[in-house]
Amino acid sequence: MQNNNIEITTITMLTWIIVATIAAIGNAGVPMGCFFLSASLLTSMQVPITLLSFILPFYTMIDMLETSLNVWSDACVVMVVNKDFSKDEK
Repeated sequence: MQNNNIEITTITMLTWIIVATIAAIGNAGVPMGCFFLSASLLTSMQVPITLLSFILPFYTMIDMLETSLNVWSDACVVMVVNKDFSKDEK
């Protein structure tokens, strides 16, 4: 924003932090969701999004890693819960 002569105030930063946090909560299960969320947030702030095309190849790899970690952690939670419930049934 500063490169495009757009003033960044403390209120502006806090507003976009809150908006991005709320949007990211519902974005966890969407493939490449953060990339598109970032594009929409940057567009709404009148920031050119042309540089996102350089980030896309790297973000794809990062997104795959994040997805695999998310699935692995979900599987770990399921195993712990299953172990706890199977003890109760015996």
